[in-house]
Amino acid sequence: MFATLVGNETNKDILRRLIEQARFGSTLIFSGPEGVGKRQFALAFAKAANCQNPSKGTIDSCDKCPSCYRIEQASHPDVRLLEPDEKGTIRIDPARDFAAEIRFRPYEGRQRFFLINDADRLRDQSANALLKTLEEPPSTSNVILLTARVDALLPTVRSRSQHLSFAPLSLTEMQKYIASQQGRSKTDGALLARIAEGSIGRLAATDLSDYRRERRELMEIVELLASGGRKYRLIKAAEYIGKLDRDIFEKKLDLLMRILRDMVLLVSGRDPDQIVNIDEAEKLQLLASRIGWDRLTVWIEGFNELRLNLVVNINRQIAMDGLLQRLAS
Repeated sequence: MFATLVGNETNKDILRRLIEQARFGSTLIFSGPEGVGKRQFALAFAKAANCQNPSKGTIDSCDKCPSCYRIEQASHPDVRLLEPDEKGTIRIDPARDFAAEIRFRPYEGRQRFFLINDADRLRDQSANALLKTLEEPPSTSNVILLTARVDALLPTVRSRSQHLSFAPLSLTEMQKYIASQQGRSKTDGALLARIAEGSIGRLAATDLSDYRRERRELMEIVELLASGGRKYRLIKAAEYIGKLDRDIFEKKLDLLMRILRDMVLLVSGRDPDQIVNIDEAEKLQLLASRIGWDRLTVWIEGFNELRLNLVVNINRQIAMDGLLQRLAS
C-alpha cells in the first residue's frame, strides 16, 4: 500500500490522483536507479486500483483483501509481469504475446496492470511489437515500463508514455525506514542507511556481518600501506584478492575505495553525513591523519586506475601486487 512506501512522495501523489480521477488505460515509465522502489510503487498502484476494501478517507489499498493478497503473491490474473530471459533480453515472441494479452478485459478486477521489468532490455523488434498497444491501451489496461536506463528505450516508446522519475531515498528517509523495522541497533541502522545509498533493494541485500568482515580485511591492507613495511604481507594480500573471481574482486576494490574516500572526507573536515563507515569514523580519522591528504589522493587515483584497467582483462594478482608495492614505498 502507498502508506508503507518510503520516499518519492510526488510520484505517490501522482498515482493517487490518477486513481481519484479514474485516469486509466495509459502507459507509464517508472525510471530510476536499481532498488529505489519502482516495482513496489507499481504494485501499490495496482492494489489501490483493485482493492475490494479500500482505506476510508484515503486513496489506498487495505493490503488484506483477497485482491491485495494475490497481487502481493504475484498470483492475480489481472497483474502480469514481463521480464528478460536468461540471456538478459526481452524477445519478440513474448512481447507479442504480452501485447495481445493487454487487449483483453479484466478477469476479476477493475483494472489490469502489465509490468515490463528492465524495459530497456526490449529488443527493437520487441519494442516495435508493443508500440501500437502502448499508444492506445484499452481503458482497463495499464502498462508500466520499469527501467534504470530510460535513455535506452526507443524514442517512439518514450513519446507514447507518461514518465515518472524515481530518486534514491535521502539519508533521513533511509534512517526512518530502518528505524521502523525491528531488531536493528542505532549503530547498525546508521551504517546500513549509508551503505544502501538510497536503495531499499541494496538495503535488503546487505549482510552487515559480511560487510564488516570484508571491511576489516581491507582496513588491514590500508594499515599495512600506512606503515610502509611488511612487504611480504602485502604480497600475500595481493595474492588472496587477485585470485578471487572478477565480480568479487571488483566489489572488494569498490569497498576499499569507499574506505579511502571516507578518510579523505574525514581529514578534510567534511559533513559527517557524507561518511559511509560512520561506525569506524574515529579509527579512520586517526589513520587518515597519519597518512595525510596527499598520500590518500595518490592511493585513490591508483586504485581507480586499477578499476578502469579491468576492462582490458589484466592479470588482477600481478596488477594488485604491483600497485600495493608502489603505494607502500
